[in-house]
Amino acid sequence: MARTRRAAWVRLERVLEDNRIDQEDFELLTIRVIEEGWRSPAASDPTLAFAADDATILQQGGLDLAPMRPSEPDIVLQTATSLAFIEAKAAPAAEVAAALAVSRARVRQRAVERTLYAVRVDDEWRFPRWQFDKAGRPLPGVASVIPAIPRGVHPVAVSRFMSEPSPDLEVLDERVSPLEWLRSGGDPEPVVAIAREL
Repeated sequence: MARTRRAAWVRLERVLEDNRIDQEDFELLTIRVIEEGWRSPAASDPTLAFAADDATILQQGGLDLAPMRPSEPDIVLQTATSLAFIEAKAAPAAEVAAALAVSRARVRQRAVERTLYAVRVDDEWRFPRWQFDKAGRPLPGVASVIPAIPRGVHPVAVSRFMSEPSPDLEVLDERVSPLEWLRSGGDPEPVVAIAREL
């Protein structure tokens, strides 16, 4: 048992290192996910998400407000876990500034201007690595795409939009993600148009 547990920790350390995730950040984010998002109140009793009158009307209209079965996925937990992973894997402002040879203040300004995509983690900006090439430079066209994404779109939705194949983007008769499109040298305008519809 102890050997299996040790092997799991070694594997976890390797995965974190391969993904450039700080172990302490990962531990803190994992604790936060468990404490804040393990099971949403609405997962055990969906009627708690609505005023009593609204719940009654929704049930009369055919909406199933029965408590979740243990085998059903908890969307709140899945989203919280995905967000924690995005935050843990994202680059801090200092790293982005060093890669771009600019000040941290300039990097924070780009986050506010939305020419780089960033999420707030506590009091700092974190920059998901998907928007950068291997040298840490922004992908061509990213500065046009990010401002087109409507404010308020959840970071998990943004990450999926950028990384999952789109039916509107094809390279050599294969659907590609917006990131693959941009990496291949595609014109950012089709991605901008799709992003506006999020």
